[in-house]
Amino acid sequence: MPAQRYYIPQPFKQGMQLSMEGQEFHHLAHVMRTQVGQTVEIVNGTGWFGHALLERLEKKRAVFVVQEAIQYGKPSFEVILAQAIPKINRLDFIIEKGTELGMTQFWLFPSQRGERKQLTEHQIDRMQALTIAALKQCGSFYLPSLHLKPSLDKWEKKLPFPALFGDIHPDAPSGIEKLREERFQKGIIFFIGPESGFSEEEEKMLQALNVEGVKLHPHVLRTDTAAIAALCAISQQRL
Repeated sequence: MPAQRYYIPQPFKQGMQLSMEGQEFHHLAHVMRTQVGQTVEIVNGTGWFGHALLERLEKKRAVFVVQEAIQYGKPSFEVILAQAIPKINRLDFIIEKGTELGMTQFWLFPSQRGERKQLTEHQIDRMQALTIAALKQCGSFYLPSLHLKPSLDKWEKKLPFPALFGDIHPDAPSGIEKLREERFQKGIIFFIGPESGFSEEEEKMLQALNVEGVKLHPHVLRTDTAAIAALCAISQQRL
């Protein structure tokens, strides 16, 4: 993890004065005990990275002066994980590791066999916080965007990128082999089912969307394991 890296959700440039509040301020002042005159790294989640000098500490905020600002280009390849809403502890794991593995968008949708059909405002806020923590830890410069989608029967018939889904059928083709195909040049959407898998009806809905089922592993994987396996396979093909 980069030492003393903090998230400030706004654009910045060299010489600009910035303030930090909330959880990031608490970590800076009370956990890391950063002193006036020290320099920290800052990111904003939309490609900007910089070094900032701590100018002063107030009761509830810190004030910085940006010493250096660099803008990094957006990833040219879109990696969209379309995940049937899982149990919350597994959702936390998927969000954190998915951010580390280069997921650019995270789509969540209710499924027929899933135990959870929706998320509370608090759970959505927690997801956002987890992506920020993972962003700082892994050294990335772009936060994945989070999107709540309807059930599969309400999806439009055209997807923005070619798509695959994790298929537990023994005769499903290899996911690794499919990922080598030239159609995955600009991006991919990978659908992962809930703990009990997609229903037969949902598999037909996916096929109607031109989503092809693939095998991720000889064993039947838990939903969080399947999500990470898919993202690892995609990352490996992009190296």
